[in-house]
Amino acid sequence: MKPENWGYTNPIVSPLYGKPPLVWKDMRIQLVVYETEIENIQKVVPAPLEVRTNRVITWVSEFELGTTQGAFKEMAIYVQVKYKDYEGDYEPFLYVNSPLPLTAGREIWGYQKKIADISLVHDQEAVIGKVVRLDHQILKTIVVPNYVASMEEVPWSKDGVFSLKYIPSAEEGGTPIRELVLTEGKFTASEGKFFSGRASVLYERSEIDPTYLLEPTRILGGFSGEGELYLPLGKVVHDYK
Repeated sequence: MKPENWGYTNPIVSPLYGKPPLVWKDMRIQLVVYETEIENIQKVVPAPLEVRTNRVITWVSEFELGTTQGAFKEMAIYVQVKYKDYEGDYEPFLYVNSPLPLTAGREIWGYQKKIADISLVHDQEAVIGKVVRLDHQILKTIVVPNYVASMEEVPWSKDGVFSLKYIPSAEEGGTPIRELVLTEGKFTASEGKFFSGRASVLYERSEIDPTYLLEPTRILGGFSGEGELYLPLGKVVHDYK
């Protein structure tokens, strides 16, 4: 098979996933926005990114209807950074509960994905997100919706999400692929189905998955609801070569 006849990804005769952009409809989402110490964020951000604020955003979502990735749950923790004139968010911790989005996310964009047990449930007046890995509850978030909100209330950075594409070389002493990627994905909240209110965040200490490094000092608020996500290909803004 000549390269022009290969599938988009491995296996070349039966590709695992298709080419972006990816679209997910009717997804459920929960977000918490809080502040931490700048020093905490600096421990998890790779150069040449620079920490821009002390805000952190947690994300727990459930995808059911979408393109090429199947149904899965995801958790991300965003910190706010900059590189040259770009202002973006970076995910030092990112988990899914299915191998397909893990593989695609790491291979295409370099997202820092690992497998974990993830849940997003309603319990009485609250929406609760939980992430468990290696018997540690590395994230628990609670949001109690109080009013209908808009996505503009979430302090996303203006230029998108940074990711670090890092693939070790298959050859001893070879040069790994190391690229800083910026992707302008977009989440659109469903009208009348996105809410805000009180929130809490709890991390259990794990040295294998040290999410606790970003422990909160002040909770700013939480969000929960439904919407859709559009994820295109990104662009390489820095090559570590």
